[in-house]
Amino acid sequence: MGITYRVGVVGCGGMGRHHSRAWTEHPAAELVAAADINEQMAQKVADEFSIPTVYTDYNEMFRNADLDIVSIPTWQGIRAEITIAAANAGIKGIIGEKPMAASLGEADDMIEACERNGAKLAIGHQSRFTPPRTEIRRLVADGAIGQPTMFYDRTKPRAGLLNIGTHVIDRWRYILSDPETLWVIGQTSRTTDRWERRSRCEDLCVGLVCFEDGARGLYESDLPEPIVPISLITGTEGQIKQGGDGEILLQSEKASGWQTIQPPPEETNQYRELTDWMEGKVPEHRSSGRQARYTVEILMAIYESLRIKNVVTMPLETRESPLELMVADGTLPVLEEGRYDIRKPFPGQK
Repeated sequence: MGITYRVGVVGCGGMGRHHSRAWTEHPAAELVAAADINEQMAQKVADEFSIPTVYTDYNEMFRNADLDIVSIPTWQGIRAEITIAAANAGIKGIIGEKPMAASLGEADDMIEACERNGAKLAIGHQSRFTPPRTEIRRLVADGAIGQPTMFYDRTKPRAGLLNIGTHVIDRWRYILSDPETLWVIGQTSRTTDRWERRSRCEDLCVGLVCFEDGARGLYESDLPEPIVPISLITGTEGQIKQGGDGEILLQSEKASGWQTIQPPPEETNQYRELTDWMEGKVPEHRSSGRQARYTVEILMAIYESLRIKNVVTMPLETRESPLELMVADGTLPVLEEGRYDIRKPFPGQK
């Protein structure tokens, strides 16, 4: 297959390197430009992946590089403005990282700009392309555990809802074949001035999500121990656990004991599926902007539940981040001074 797509990357940190490597492995792509406000970082990625042109201004890159596709693996707080600029510049394939955006309004603006300009927008929820997740989705859809009833996830400490919660909740939706959300209730605490990738971050939170047909997902982050041992997903007729080395453990009323299932290999990845979507070979990318928006909506609804002190009935109407609104109006005052970012220190901090 000859080279077809001219690809650029905006944001040359760790995920920028990951995206660059993936595009070099795509048989129909050529990396032609890299952009970062830190020219040294952009040049480092360009040197590693033989990218001929470096920019410190992404708008200049969009004007001059004649791109078909752009990867935007930046931090979430600036992803919306870059995505909108790319769509307005006529770039027809866009893939960003997760979380899609820092608020529901930003996610909506990204989708609107892409639809208006005929651009295909995908978000890098890469677990949708892992063999275990896809096989679990198939098993659940085929009724292997009856009617799904409950997910439970307790995240690693000090990770943040927008950082790690986006993986968890998108995984729930994918396994359930992307259902609608009925309601969300949550609780959040923020007494320190904690940030994550330059977006404000809670100290701890819990969320209960109800999907159509009644399946619930319980999310915990930084809550006190003990940890509850529970399966990945439980249903009316069985349960599924994640085994070692990518294996799936299935317990079902249809058979005695636990079955070990080795999932078949995945035939594509998120980058090839983007070009397939652009070419009309698939009806929609499995991690399209439309699907990623649902995940952002649930994340924001967990915050919104505390803000309104009630259950949030979907769809969520609040465009702004409810966490930001609560900080601004004093609902979540900082009681322990000292701004810090759990991902990368602010300038001048260690």
